[in-house]
Amino acid sequence: MAYVNTELTGRLIDAAARILVEDGPAGLSLRKVAAAAGVSTMPVYTLFGDKQGLLDAMHREGFRRLGLALAAVPRTGDALADLGALGSAYRTAALNSPHLYGLMFNCDFGSTEAADATYHPLVDAVARCQCDGLLTGDEPEPVALHLWALTHGLVSLELAGKVGGDVFAKQLGYAALAFRRR
Repeated sequence: MAYVNTELTGRLIDAAARILVEDGPAGLSLRKVAAAAGVSTMPVYTLFGDKQGLLDAMHREGFRRLGLALAAVPRTGDALADLGALGSAYRTAALNSPHLYGLMFNCDFGSTEAADATYHPLVDAVARCQCDGLLTGDEPEPVALHLWALTHGLVSLELAGKVGGDVFAKQLGYAALAFRRR
């Protein structure tokens, strides 16, 4: 089914994400989503076709929102500050769409294209830091993966109520220390 990004589509996706978190996969139905969004089932079927189509749209939308947040980070003359800003933008995107965040990384939807597109800005930022002599190494991928894993873990812990937001920036700074040129 064609996925159209409209206000209604966003409402339906957000309603579905909340239901998925609260009731689990077995509790997610198109009828429940329609009721939660205050519409008949017709628009849900028209937009998504079936439950799998809705899940696919939710997955894409989560990564679309993350991609927009990362793309909004300005590129300045300070590559290390830009790298930190990407981590903060990642956190903000997750906190703004916590229900979708869980779906984005805990379900397999076959294509990794949406996820890969949001990972490239991090790899590019690490490469800039390496080119500027701020971080060690000449391969940005291992460093980027380390930083992404730490950021993802911190955000997941924060969403679960295990750490506070004040921990995030401090730990993110520590993560880069392992790769700083001395």
